[in-house]
Amino acid sequence: MDRLYDLLDNLIQLHKALYTLATQKKDVLVKGNVDELVVITRQEQKLIKGVTAAEAARQSLVQELTVQKGLALQEGTLAELIKLTTSAEEKTRLASYRDELVRIVTELREANELNQQLLEQSLSFVNMTLDLITDTPEDDFIYGHPSTDTYRQASRTFFNKKA
Repeated sequence: MDRLYDLLDNLIQLHKALYTLATQKKDVLVKGNVDELVVITRQEQKLIKGVTAAEAARQSLVQELTVQKGLALQEGTLAELIKLTTSAEEKTRLASYRDELVRIVTELREANELNQQLLEQSLSFVNMTLDLITDTPEDDFIYGHPSTDTYRQASRTFFNKKA
């Protein structure tokens, strides 16, 4: 069980590190600093790989423990392991790990949702700005002399927004 507790401690620390990066990312998004955003995203990718590896190790260890104890788990979740554990001390300790993981994952999810909203707002602002720069004014087509309309239709914009 000590290996499981070590893995759970590791998972909690990795999720806390991800949460710290998510809060840093929020500040970077507000400032609009693309270089820092790239650095943070790379750090997040490394941490996510660590979380994936730690979670796979946790699941395999839980399977080993259940086979040793002669129990049968369906999903290998902490909640299921808590139900099947007979020791009150282990139940309490596992429940505290589960509660901490649920808390930090919830905070991380909320921070990521906020960052996603900030990214969508930034993207819509960029798209609006590009539309303003690249589109030709439509008013010219409504109130123009018919002989000059062909010239206006052939005019080019500064940027090719399809590129």
